[in-house]
Amino acid sequence: MLRHTAVRIAAALAATLILVSCARTGADEQTRSAGQVGYPTVPRNLTRVPPDQRKELPTVSGPSLGSNQTISSQDYRGKVVVINVWGSWCPPCRKEAPDLQAASVETKEIAQFVGITSKDYDPAPAEAFVRSFKITYPSIYDPTGKVLLAFAGELPPSAIPSTMVIGREGRLAVRVL
Repeated sequence: MLRHTAVRIAAALAATLILVSCARTGADEQTRSAGQVGYPTVPRNLTRVPPDQRKELPTVSGPSLGSNQTISSQDYRGKVVVINVWGSWCPPCRKEAPDLQAASVETKEIAQFVGITSKDYDPAPAEAFVRSFKITYPSIYDPTGKVLLAFAGELPPSAIPSTMVIGREGRLAVRVL
């Protein structure tokens, strides 16, 4: 059952991300200083971790964006958890947000999505992002990236956006950079 669930979520994410990356054009490029064109869209990288190589991930927790509550990955033990790292300032995050929201609704019976907003030093833009894209899953507010550093062995801290699918046993099953 676990393998089927992780594969189903990975397939939903992969299909979503493939559609998003195929829809990208050169218009997504940004202009650097001195008028240089750069920052081309990099294809997303989906890695399925073989079951015998899956490592247990640390428990992470932090303040919930937009409320006084605390979100902890421990609260979702026994469930498949999809963690998406995003920032309101991140163009690829804006591009994938509607698809991730749709995937969270489509897989709500088998998975819990949790966001981690990183490097949004003021919560107002992050809250506006959530409202704008009608994101219904909770997000940890992590302005300094401290929560994100807990995943340093599995996820580069600068890999924003990125998504991890964590199996019911708390082990990393799929990573999308």
